[in-house]
Amino acid sequence: MTNEILIDIQLTGFPVKVGTVELWFDSSLENLRNFFNIEEVVQRKLKEAQDKAQHIHFPAEINELNVGEIDVRSVDAALDVNKEAIAAQYDILFGADTFKKLYKVYPDIMALEQTLEVVGVAISRRIEEQETVRVKETESKKAEYLAKKAQKK
Repeated sequence: MTNEILIDIQLTGFPVKVGTVELWFDSSLENLRNFFNIEEVVQRKLKEAQDKAQHIHFPAEINELNVGEIDVRSVDAALDVNKEAIAAQYDILFGADTFKKLYKVYPDIMALEQTLEVVGVAISRRIEEQETVRVKETESKKAEYLAKKAQKK
């Protein structure tokens, strides 16, 4: 008979509640690279969405004279491009299909887009707090190591 050894792993991250939906932000060093490069990734995703919607003819200016001439499909396609860009940001921050989960509860693209900025600022602040703690822990371990090393001499 063997006795199993159980060792718990504490993942690096923190919960983020958007409305009633609880998400998890992975603040591991590996994932922070994605967070700090989010704009680059979003631009790539936006370019892909724009390429799909190349056929859209959307007037540069909308007014009461040409509003009746606007094709509803073009408006829908333009909204889809914007929706894909917002979805990409949520999915990069919290993992695949996060936007779908949020949109199911909050089917309001404008609200989710506005919330995205608030989420980004809150996450940035929390990352800064975590970094301060990491630096203190590293300095403490360094001091402890140097003290032990000095005692051996």
